[in-house]
Amino acid sequence: MTLATTLTALMQEPTPAGLRRLRGDLYAAGMPGDAPLRPVLDQAYHFFNQLLATTSAKEYSHFASLLDIGALGIVVVQNIADAQETEGFWGKLVSGALSESLLIIASRQYVKAFEEELRAVYQAAAWDLFDELWQVSALMQPELPAGQRRNMLDQLLAPLHDPDMPGTAKALLIGRMYQLLLLIYLQPYLAA
Repeated sequence: MTLATTLTALMQEPTPAGLRRLRGDLYAAGMPGDAPLRPVLDQAYHFFNQLLATTSAKEYSHFASLLDIGALGIVVVQNIADAQETEGFWGKLVSGALSESLLIIASRQYVKAFEEELRAVYQAAAWDLFDELWQVSALMQPELPAGQRRNMLDQLLAPLHDPDMPGTAKALLIGRMYQLLLLIYLQPYLAA
């Protein structure tokens, strides 16, 4: 694969595997280990890798939670059938339903925990992006006053700190910013 082909695929679908291919292509093209592109490449890789792992784990946990909800109905029906034949029908019914409901609530907490993990991933990416975007802005617009540069970056990154912004929108915004930074830093390699 050529560098341009790898980059095109990465712009269409950013994945950790695509970033690994890009890194290999860049080293093959002569990128030094201390190239300014290197930290951005590392940060993008870690972001997409964490995002993939955390969202997969969250999806599995959510699926398990849904299975628990379905199992509740089966257990309640079974408890009703068993309890009708014995003494204490209502006590066993309420006890079984309460026990299963608590299991479902506990499994839903795992889903919330994964959402918090994702929030931390987004915040870490926002932290890294601020530095990288500052550096690019300083290179491309050296005359821009530092206060104005900061205000512009704060506005650009504000959605990543908004608790009401959906996680998928944050992931998309972060992914696009990393793609933009990669394109900026890759210009010398693409021109060669």
